Amino acid sequence: MDYGSLSLEAMAFRDLYPFLISILIGALIGTERERDLLEKKKRGVAGLRTFILITLLGTLSAAMAAEYGGAFIIVAFASFALMVAVGYAASATNLGRLDFTSEVAAAIAFILGALCYHPDTVMLAIALAILGTVILAIKKTAHRYVEIIREEELLDTLKMGLVALVILPLLPNTTIDPFGVLNPRNIWMMVVLVSLIGYVGYVMIRIFGTDRGLSITGALGGLVSSTAVATTMAAEAKAHREVVPSAVFATTIASCTMFPRILLEVFVVNRDLFLPLLLPMASMTVAGVALALLLYRKRETIEAPVNLTDPFRLSPALKFGAFFALVLLVSKVASIYFGEAGTYAASLVAGLADVDAITLSLATLARTPAMGEEVAVAAITLAAMTNTLVKLAITFVLGTREFGSQVALIFIPMIGVGILTIILF
Repeated sequence: MDYGSLSLEAMAFRDLYPFLISILIGALIGTERERDLLEKKKRGVAGLRTFILITLLGTLSAAMAAEYGGAFIIVAFASFALMVAVGYAASATNLGRLDFTSEVAAAIAFILGALCYHPDTVMLAIALAILGTVILAIKKTAHRYVEIIREEELLDTLKMGLVALVILPLLPNTTIDPFGVLNPRNIWMMVVLVSLIGYVGYVMIRIFGTDRGLSITGALGGLVSSTAVATTMAAEAKAHREVVPSAVFATTIASCTMFPRILLEVFVVNRDLFLPLLLPMASMTVAGVALALLLYRKRETIEAPVNLTDPFRLSPALKFGAFFALVLLVSKVASIYFGEAGTYAASLVAGLADVDAITLSLATLARTPAMGEEVAVAAITLAAMTNTLVKLAITFVLGTREFGSQVALIFIPMIGVGILTIILF
């Protein structure tokens, strides 16, 4: 329904709705600006009431534009912008300071008010109002961040943006090999993922310290890709020997989150498979977390800050991208020659690259007479264990012998527990 088609004679709540939303948006922005003025104990030209009137003016201008043509809103905004400029000049002259932030906020408030008038854009106006107010409210935090950020961190942030937002969209989204598995965009997405996890880990370490920072990174990164976390932690352990215990813990936690993720995928696709798969997945999760905590408590706490100098390291990500592409090729070739040998062989091969794909496939097949429930459970468990072995290999190849050995002390017993559950149950 278009608010512009409403008759002025039939005034109802639906007529007032866009204006009420506009007033609330103005109050939200105005409250933040008023609070800022009170904290500074200074006078300003725009506070709570002014911003309410500004957003209301924008909504009224949009309403008039619906009646008299779109040129009205252009003239209204131009006139308002001129008024804001005059107010900006007056505040600079009379108050002896510049408050350009409030002037920009006023212009944005007018536009948000105009967006409130149309039902297709009212939710956009609300979302932008909240985001804009958050930006205004984090002034002190933003200033502190700018003060402590180093030139290398700023440049590496730009590099991260270049890799993720410039290069990635330019790559072709089609396969380029005769087997149909090497997709440049998908492979580069793994490069982006490893780089992003490393960058987030750097930020977490700066905020929470080495121990907690790496642990948080492992838990969050494991929800997306535990293999990418293993690659990132291997690079951290190789660059800074003192973070090895924390990196081992983060790698293990990330790997352990893979098992609940498998259970969630199975629950969505085939609930009948959930309970039979619960024992092997839960057993490996408990074994991995228990061993990780045991080794983590025996570590020497890192009291001195780790000398982190580079939040963005592309080299480990590129190595992982090449490794990922190689595994895809090997998996495809192996499936061609050994696919008929049975589901177990396919699971072992598929687990080299991606455990999620084989999990979803087997859970779907288990709903048909073509595959039994026990076979599907064993095959999914084998795929998870194979993927765990791949991550163990990464810790040795891309990390250090010390790092890989400590991870092996957790991963090998964890895999052993998975094998026992398949044999005994």
